[in-house]
Amino acid sequence: MKYIILFTFIFLNYYNSFSAEKIIVDIPSFCMNKNFKATVFLPNDYKTSQNYYSVIYLLHGYSGDYTTWSRIINLDQYSDKYFFIIVCPDGNFNSWYINSDIKKESNFETYIVKEVTSFIDSNYRSFKSPYGRALIGSSMGGHGALTLLAKHPDIFCGAGSISGILDITEFPYEWDMSQFLGEYSKNKEKWMQNSFYYILKKLYGLNKAIILDCGTSDFAINCNRKTHEKMLKLNIPHEYYERPGSHNPSYCQKVLEFHLLYFSRILLRPGR
Repeated sequence: MKYIILFTFIFLNYYNSFSAEKIIVDIPSFCMNKNFKATVFLPNDYKTSQNYYSVIYLLHGYSGDYTTWSRIINLDQYSDKYFFIIVCPDGNFNSWYINSDIKKESNFETYIVKEVTSFIDSNYRSFKSPYGRALIGSSMGGHGALTLLAKHPDIFCGAGSISGILDITEFPYEWDMSQFLGEYSKNKEKWMQNSFYYILKKLYGLNKAIILDCGTSDFAINCNRKTHEKMLKLNIPHEYYERPGSHNPSYCQKVLEFHLLYFSRILLRPGR
């Protein structure tokens, strides 16, 4: 019996020594004069090598926080498998990852694009290049990922949207968006300037890596379909997928690895 216990102890320690490291960090925001937490996953060989790694920024959906992704999916395995640093920043529940001139203390576009990426590049061995950074998000985060890519193509090589709300103008009374953009009927131009469907033309000719992914029973399927059609008409390269599923965590669990695999073929690899 003691040999079994000893073997189990050795095995578990061996296994744990080769698993990703999960770290909770405080990332300061100078534009909002506040710190926000983020969950960071480092690949299993991070401490034993001098390699640099590409970074996947995972943006959570409405009502989520920096723990959302790691609560529904074992991200350790994916950090190890694809040799990514995975960062789950805090979008402060309902920020929609925009800079609001109404709610002036909410500047999450600047925070994610400038402050979070700078923090990661300063504290970890990450590739300081657009080809070392990609965004993936679900729901509000899916819209955020694509919108941040369109507004800041010099920072990221691509973005993936899972169940993204890709045209926020379709939902003018939902999810607190009027707190950040004002009443839709009086601020239509501002809404359009922050809606991916209306700014996706910024990506024309940039050849970015883009995935749109939505369940066929998802209430967001129509805005995903029309976004796909618009991108086709504008000749903006992208991948588009519809799969059985709805607007829930199980859909994210089902498709996230597909997005990670896609970006593993595009982002810089360790040692390159």
